[in-house]
Amino acid sequence: MEVTNKNSLFCAVSLEYDLKIIGLKGYYQTGMAFADKVAENKRVAEKCMEMKAYNAGVTRAYYSAFLRIKGYLTDKEFDYKDFLQKKGLDDRVFSHGTLQLAIVTCLMDNGKSLLDIYELKSLDDLYKRRRRADYEQDNIIEAELKTSLKELDRILAIVV
Repeated sequence: MEVTNKNSLFCAVSLEYDLKIIGLKGYYQTGMAFADKVAENKRVAEKCMEMKAYNAGVTRAYYSAFLRIKGYLTDKEFDYKDFLQKKGLDDRVFSHGTLQLAIVTCLMDNGKSLLDIYELKSLDDLYKRRRRADYEQDNIIEAELKTSLKELDRILAIVV
């Protein structure tokens, strides 16, 4: 397992351990394509529903959507640095705070329908739930994970 810093090592080991615990085989691979990571995170989110691990499920649902969008932007050779500069944003490439605006811009540039683009507003809800699941003391409930999984499915259907 190749990692660049201690935080990366912790995250990789933590995810690897979590996936072993819930019984997913073939859980960590180096060089995974974005599509593989999207599918893996979605499977984990769905497994979390079965296990009543709603906080972890919401987090995996968000990252599945995040990775689909990152993969799409990469495949479309979207110039994220140029996008940030033109928008006057001082943020890092693929930051959570600018991702929604970037994907909307890219989808519009590629002729996606406005109705589909409008439905991507749920990405912000996924992100807020993920932050709450990871950083707040209250817990995500089953209904919120169900909502996250539905939003994820819609995002995955739009960003293709």
